[in-house]
Amino acid sequence: MNHKEAQQKANELIKLFKPKYTDLVAHIDIVEGTNDIVISFFWNRISKQMWNDTQSFKCKANRYQTILETEILPFFE
Repeated sequence: MNHKEAQQKANELIKLFKPKYTDLVAHIDIVEGTNDIVISFFWNRISKQMWNDTQSFKCKANRYQTILETEILPFFE
């Protein structure tokens, strides 16, 4: 996954959960030199100083869809 794909996936996640979580922010970090990504969600009007109310999922980029279906979607239900 490259940076452009990561940003596109993050935007898709925001659109998916926006109806239920209006102040949700999603971000996908690429771990350089590996095939790992970290998918992070922030909500509740986060501040720059405090990252309370975060949830992260780490996986291999090629397992994104599986993690979305088995861990992320159930977490937000």
